[in-house]
Amino acid sequence: MKKLSKGDYVFASKYEDGDPHDHFVVGFFDGMLVDKNGKETERYMVIDGDGAQFRGNGFRRCEKISPSIGELIVKGIPLIEQGCASVWYWRYHPKELKELIEIM
Repeated sequence: MKKLSKGDYVFASKYEDGDPHDHFVVGFFDGMLVDKNGKETERYMVIDGDGAQFRGNGFRRCEKISPSIGELIVKGIPLIEQGCASVWYWRYHPKELKELIEIM
């Protein structure tokens, strides 16, 4: 996977498994979380359009996405949160998510 650059449009989940009942977001990559010793951790920091951090402790999984995928995920949040499939399933099956959104 390509290394993320600050400002990349991303999809991130609190944990690797992407449980839909845990925190997940669409936003902009801001860098890696730095510990109290100044060392980068393996947690991704993601900000909203105003520059505010979504999660002070970062996200464990984060991938660059296209604006069209991001828009679809945001529209589908109510469906994703109610389901049992990983949020990452929907990132890789946008056609199915779009079909569900259109039915609703």
